Amino acid sequence: MTNKPTYKKYKRVVSSRFLWLISVLAGIAFLITFWRTPVFPLKWTLIVFGALIVVLGLTFLLSIKTNPRNIFTKFVNILLSIVLILGTILIPYEVDKVSNLLDAATTQKTVINIYRMSDSYAQTNGFTKVFSYDAKEDSTVSSLDSLKEAKFITSMNQDRDNSEYAIVELSKEFGNNVTTMDRDTVVDAVSSLYSHEGDFLIMAESYQSMLEDSAQYKNFASDTQIVYSFVREVSETTSTVKGDTTLTTQPFTIFFGGNDQTGSLSLEGRTDVCMVVTVNPNTHQVAIVNMPRDSYIPNPYYGSGDSSYDKLTHLGLVGIDNTLKGLGNYLDESINNYVILNFDTFMNIITALGGVDIYNPYEFTALDGQYFPEGNIHLDEDGALMYVRERESLPDGDFGRNAHQQLVMTAIIDKITSAEGILKFNSILDSIKGQFLTNVSSDALYGLVNKQLNEGMSWNIVKYHVVGLTGDEICASAPGQKLSVVYPYPNQVAFVKNVIDEIDAGDSVEQEELPEGNYNTSISTSTTN
Repeated sequence: MTNKPTYKKYKRVVSSRFLWLISVLAGIAFLITFWRTPVFPLKWTLIVFGALIVVLGLTFLLSIKTNPRNIFTKFVNILLSIVLILGTILIPYEVDKVSNLLDAATTQKTVINIYRMSDSYAQTNGFTKVFSYDAKEDSTVSSLDSLKEAKFITSMNQDRDNSEYAIVELSKEFGNNVTTMDRDTVVDAVSSLYSHEGDFLIMAESYQSMLEDSAQYKNFASDTQIVYSFVREVSETTSTVKGDTTLTTQPFTIFFGGNDQTGSLSLEGRTDVCMVVTVNPNTHQVAIVNMPRDSYIPNPYYGSGDSSYDKLTHLGLVGIDNTLKGLGNYLDESINNYVILNFDTFMNIITALGGVDIYNPYEFTALDGQYFPEGNIHLDEDGALMYVRERESLPDGDFGRNAHQQLVMTAIIDKITSAEGILKFNSILDSIKGQFLTNVSSDALYGLVNKQLNEGMSWNIVKYHVVGLTGDEICASAPGQKLSVVYPYPNQVAFVKNVIDEIDAGDSVEQEELPEGNYNTSISTSTTN
């Protein structure tokens, strides 16, 4: 019997040295990705390169000094490769997330409502021949075609873009022209609705808060009903600068506008927080200037002269560009950039940062019962929101609220630019997605972060909030009725203008006391009322 030859079976085993080569390739891919990412400065790339050389050198020695089948050596090389591959994938992902976030923040929409007087108001005031239409249970229109014979009140002179948009959309639905009656101002149009001169009012939602500021129309929301709403996508503002990288090399000023509300944001609407932040990235100087939201200043939309004066918060009713222009003219400063946010955004940022720490200059108890002691305090999202909203229990009311907003704003800046803040950058991005509007480009933001990482800048921040006397005035955006306004002290305005000029010029600035307000300089005659 012949014996058959036997063959020994060998398993193919992946060598640890082969795995080391894989980690080298992963390291090269990671280094190239890191180097091409605009956020990281060159010196960081060199540091990463040096660290990779050391780590790959050590794993190479480990691979050649141990058996190729050594489990520990294989594990080390596999783990290193996984980490490098994940980094290569995640870095571009995070960069794209920032770009998408800012791209989305430049797109904004305006809500245009069709209003009618409520049934209860119509009955109480004896309206006859109230227009009948196909309505749902909530009284909104079930079919726009049922409004074909209605008369619509507009205010083309003051709210042309939104009025025209709504009329075009209605014409498309009706298949014929829309019957309209035009009034010079929004207030006149609202007055015509109240007096039953027309059936429906076409008005941008942003004007509603302005109406409710006045004693005459403070109950507008309950007196009326919204039967239909249009959403108009507003084209990019003229101040938007794409691909701008000059924020890293030249002084710039950003307007921070805060809406005293939750929900959706628009570039057409009131700004209840009006904060001007001037930054010199070369000298690392920052000035934060709060202006009273009711500051009585010229509104560029209505030309020049005494008849153009308006509340600062109302400048935004016709768009953010009008606010930037009006406030820029008032402060003699070019303001090209903006960030608009509301309470939702604010609270989410505070949550993502794990709260902020401030020095509270005096103790007080807010209207909701929260107690804020004097001294160093930590604010979570709820405490921070109440801290920047409270005014009734403060010794200087609305002006004190402005000071509180500056304190919290400074704390946010300090924390975001700290090592802890950079580590929480991803959670901050997630928390504010879709909850702010800005025209700051991703290139500009990347450049600033790159500069911060490269230089490890420590920022010198000075803060001032302008105050003034209060009074009642006719405002350009709401003619025919007097509204509460603030006459900013001219000497304080001149002081903050000088601080902004010094920062623009690269001069060193230190925190000083804002001069006591007076009207020894020339001002409009209306401010002496």
